Amino acid sequence: MTSVRALLPIPADSVDVHERYAAHWLDTGGIRANMVCGVDGAAAADGRSAGLQTPGDNRVFHAQRDLADVILVGSATAETEGYGPAEPDLAVRTRWGLRPQLPIAVITRSLRVDTAGPLFVDNRPLVVTCASSDPARRAELGERADVLVCGGDDIDYGAARRALAERGLTRVLCEGGPTILSRLLVTGELDELCLSLTPRATGPGEARIVVGAPWPDGPRALTLTSLLEEDGALFLRYSTAHAAPVE
Repeated sequence: MTSVRALLPIPADSVDVHERYAAHWLDTGGIRANMVCGVDGAAAADGRSAGLQTPGDNRVFHAQRDLADVILVGSATAETEGYGPAEPDLAVRTRWGLRPQLPIAVITRSLRVDTAGPLFVDNRPLVVTCASSDPARRAELGERADVLVCGGDDIDYGAARRALAERGLTRVLCEGGPTILSRLLVTGELDELCLSLTPRATGPGEARIVVGAPWPDGPRALTLTSLLEEDGALFLRYSTAHAAPVE
């Protein structure tokens, strides 16, 4: 180690969280992932991310939603976390020139989504699937949601990005889960990772923020672009620059 550079934030009485997360994001857009984990790498406590959340993490979570065009989430995460219609801060969205609506796009290959759940009550979400899914079920879901077919045997995340952009949804906030994040990273479709590191250890057994099959070409390199701290919790922004494999 030939040099060390201090990156800890300068103490401040207040930080405009929206300003920090709007910088280098609103103009460029792309796919941003927001995840939380404990210091031992766990992505959940007792099966849910809520067990790791802090007041600061909640502020960051809501600020990123306020600045997004659409929320992208896996069907399992949406069910586990009890997703309902998003309710962003309309004053903030007006300030930044964003449309008032914040739709939710649910990713599912199997189309096993509960249309009686809160996400479908007085709401019409988007459903992102692939051509190998059951066409009869796609037609059935089409009565309650806007179904986007992106890919053949599996979800094509590049096609999903383009399908959302065709609807004017270019600032995509991915809220997981770990399988979705892994696929976005390995396919090079993720532009930014926002990670809340909570000063808690949950112990063995919980999943990490990425799960699934090993990546065939190895780890990805990320670049730290921003760091905030509150009560021992760290809030990090990483640029992926389409995360080239580490050689």
